[in-house]
Amino acid sequence: MPGKYSARVSSQNEPRATSDGLVGSPETADLTWLAHRAAEALGAAFNRVSREAGLADLRDWLVLALVSDGTQRTQLEIANQLGIDKTTLVSLLDRLVRNGLVVRTFSEKDRRVRIPAATPAGIEVVGKVAIARDAAINERLAAIPPADRAIFHSVLWSIVEADSTQA
Repeated sequence: MPGKYSARVSSQNEPRATSDGLVGSPETADLTWLAHRAAEALGAAFNRVSREAGLADLRDWLVLALVSDGTQRTQLEIANQLGIDKTTLVSLLDRLVRNGLVVRTFSEKDRRVRIPAATPAGIEVVGKVAIARDAAINERLAAIPPADRAIFHSVLWSIVEADSTQA
C-alpha cells in the first residue's frame, strides 16, 4: 500500500524521482539509502536519549548494556559482538570507567585479558536509558501498527543473523 506509514506533507517534501534511484517513493527508493536513513533517524533519537543520561552517545549505552548483563566477556569479544573497532572500544571503556559506570578486572584464565563489568551506577544508567530508548523508538515508529513493527523487527533480525553466519 503506497505511503501507508508516511504522513501527508507539503508538495516540496514529496518523494522525488532521481536518475540514481536513491530517492523516489517508498516503493522505488534504493534499499541501502532507506536503511541508512532509517538507521540515521533512529540513531539520532537514541543518541539524544543517551546524552540526556550523561553518556557520550548510543555506543556508550550499547557497551554499558552489554557489560551489565552478567556475562563475562573480554574486550575483544565485546568489540566483535558490537561491531566496534577494538581501539575505539578501549576509548569508550576508558570514558565509562572515568565516569564510574564500568570497572575492569583481569581474567582468571589469562592475566593479559581485561573483563569489563558495569558498576551499580552503570546498571542504573542502563535501566534509565532503556526506558527512554523505548519511548523514543515508540515515538519514532508511532505510525506503524504493532504487528507491522514486529515484522520489521523480525526482518532486521534476519538480516543481522544472516550477516553473522557468513562472518
